[in-house]
Amino acid sequence: MEQQNYEQRGYLHEDFRLFHLEEAMTAPVDWHYHTFHKIIAFLSGSASYGIEGKSYVLEAGDLILVPSGCIHRPEIAPGAPYERIILYISPEFLRTAGTPDCDLEACFAKAQAEFMFVLRPGAERRTLLGALLALEREQSSQAFGRTLLERALVLQFLIGVRRGMEENRLEAIRSTACDEKVVAILQYLSAHLTEELSIDELAGQFYISKYHMMRRFKEETGYTIHNYVVTKRLMLARDRISAGVPVGEACYACGFRDYSAFARAYKKLFSASPRSAK
Repeated sequence: MEQQNYEQRGYLHEDFRLFHLEEAMTAPVDWHYHTFHKIIAFLSGSASYGIEGKSYVLEAGDLILVPSGCIHRPEIAPGAPYERIILYISPEFLRTAGTPDCDLEACFAKAQAEFMFVLRPGAERRTLLGALLALEREQSSQAFGRTLLERALVLQFLIGVRRGMEENRLEAIRSTACDEKVVAILQYLSAHLTEELSIDELAGQFYISKYHMMRRFKEETGYTIHNYVVTKRLMLARDRISAGVPVGEACYACGFRDYSAFARAYKKLFSASPRSAK
């Protein structure tokens, strides 16, 4: 497979972090990914958002779910108004805070599995946005119980999102522009991530020239197929190691065939050895 540099942006060293940003973008943002989950509440302005090869025109109140490892970018003209609340959330925090009957990562898993990344809350907007605004107030407070209340508000918000998805009270928004062939390839890669993959077989699967496929994929996502697959596999391996799976077992179960190559790639991406994820 071909190789190309890819870019990770943003870092999260705590369980979660909230930002309320009102300033316009000063320059276009390239396709990128995070090693944590992100939710954006679009408040006002004129904007679209690209995720995993799809583009969505946003309306005030829309929620954008960006699972860990998903490539994305805001699509906004420099200087255009763009107010949003951004919530970074650690996957480890959600696994620890969840229970057997309450998987707090479920909304992100569903978004990724169904390529359903933008939700329109409708009547739920006031409740969901209210939880985020309350969290913002607590972050600037020194009141008794602040830390526990912040945590409770994050959990309240995520449970509200998941309930809204289950009960169809949050409308899943269709993308307005995408390369259907590239989106189909992305969905195929996601479904077969841990299996043996090759450029030739992938091109044959979609009846397309491999060179044309590689060029279209790069144009639409900003990433090569090779680095897209490797990054997704590394993130999956880290999640499994964090959940207690032995490092070697996680390596091979996530599609890697050589442990040394896996360990080098892991350290390059996460700046730590695989064993540090335990």
